[in-house]
Order: sequence, then structure tokens, then C-alpha cells
Amino acid sequence: MKKRINYKASDMLLPKAYRPLSPWNYFWRSVLYAIPVIGWIFLLAHAIDGKNRHGRTYARSWFCGLLTFSVIAAIGIAVAFALNLI
Repeated sequence: MKKRINYKASDMLLPKAYRPLSPWNYFWRSVLYAIPVIGWIFLLAHAIDGKNRHGRTYARSWFCGLLTFSVIAAIGIAVAFALNLI
């Protein structure tokens, strides 16, 4: 009887730093990064010193989105103050 080996191609060929993340990993990272203060700390830690290249890139994209949202919100608040809406 032939013994069947069930390896994923990514496990055999790629080092850990380059292995793709699973969809569930992306989902749970999104949930973690959405937590206001603790999530942002993890976001910075993963963006700066992530062990996996894909996870580091995903954290950096979240960070860019957070910065963009913050700048747009600050401009909106400044305009509201300038027009005496607040």
C-alpha cells in the first residue's frame, strides 16, 4: 500500500517569511486592528517588525488607511469650526 503524503506546496517550497496568509488570518487581523488603542499598538508592531512579509504589507495598508481617515476627519473638523458649524 502506497503511503500518501499530504504537503502543501507553500510549506515545501517557501520559507516562513514568504508563505501566504490564510483568509481567516486576514479576517482576525482586521478584527484586531479595529480595536481602538490595543489594536493600533499591534498594527504598528506588525507594520514595523512583522515576521511574515504578507502580514507586514497588510498591516502597512491598514496603517495607510487609518492615516488617510484621520487626515480627512481632521480637515472636516477644521472646516466645520471655520464655518461655525460646531
